[in-house]
Amino acid sequence: MINPMRFLSLLSIILLTGCGGSGDSGSDERLPETRISISTNQSSQLVTKTVTLTWSSVGADTCAASGDWEGDKPLNGSEEVVVPKVGINLFTLLCFSGSYHHREANIVVQGYMIENKSIQQAVGNTSVNREFSIRYPQNPVEYQYPLMFVFHGAGGNGEQEMNRHSEILNLIDEGKFIGIFPTGFENRWNVSGETNADDVEFFDLMIAELNNSSIFDTNNTYAIGISNGAGIINKIAKEKDLLKGIAPLISQQSEPVGDIVPGIPLSVFQVNGENDDLVPIAGGSGVAGTIFMSAKGSAENWAINFNCSMTPNEEEINWGTFEVVEFTYADCLNGVEVKYFIVKDSGHNIQFENQTDIYNQIWEFFRRTTS
Repeated sequence: MINPMRFLSLLSIILLTGCGGSGDSGSDERLPETRISISTNQSSQLVTKTVTLTWSSVGADTCAASGDWEGDKPLNGSEEVVVPKVGINLFTLLCFSGSYHHREANIVVQGYMIENKSIQQAVGNTSVNREFSIRYPQNPVEYQYPLMFVFHGAGGNGEQEMNRHSEILNLIDEGKFIGIFPTGFENRWNVSGETNADDVEFFDLMIAELNNSSIFDTNNTYAIGISNGAGIINKIAKEKDLLKGIAPLISQQSEPVGDIVPGIPLSVFQVNGENDDLVPIAGGSGVAGTIFMSAKGSAENWAINFNCSMTPNEEEINWGTFEVVEFTYADCLNGVEVKYFIVKDSGHNIQFENQTDIYNQIWEFFRRTTS
């Protein structure tokens, strides 16, 4: 015979177990509907900048953030949040109903320091995408940054050039400037008929695109060019009044470019290898059949155009194990200077960049001689 009191105790335990529940299908009616949306429609953002998260919940008692943001959150609201890192930033909202039930919603924002852009340009009868990469500082601030364009040599591209110059990237991360790394049409720059692209126009198009953002100070724009890239910055500086300083490395002006009179004074940091057989410092026929001015004649051409003293200061210096002769043309218009370096026992290469802080020297030269 069953003891009545024992039966009632067993029944109470069964009832309590059935009411407790922790995830059965019947409990779904109590779960909140939770939504998170980015009101600025920015699925990607510069690292350390903000996006706005907007969310709402239905049937919830409390909400809390997790992932790349934190803290208790109101049931409905919006908040500016910082994008903390490069790559995937996951913002999760957990909303609770009672003690056990919750739902979550997630939104992903891509954080970046490198932005790849393209611009349409007519080349011949065809519209092509011209590409360039923008490298931002690691911790950008609300500030207009000077721009440093870096033009690769023949056969290269902007991304490769960006990745091979750690010293330039360090200067960017120190907040000195934002780096712009364009890619030549067919991986070359049209200085003397190398391609049928108008690369001076391409430079114009990039500046116009950058003018759409307040972070870029296009009134303080500089350029470094290597080999074929040096040739194009010489040409841009002669044809456009957009650059405050250029550093043509292992190349000088071609003869047709030398005939152009620049519109404004700018500072020039020209470097040549003494034994360069592709761009001979004595001038004449060089790579791709280009006719070059002599390296000294190219420097003097800049100096004459800027009314510099034509008696340069000459000094022997060292870049690591490389012996270098430095010529400085000073007392120029608007305080600019023209520097010309001959790297002894060096050919058509920039091996000296591994033995000296060449890019920091270039930047300090630009800042000292331009305003």
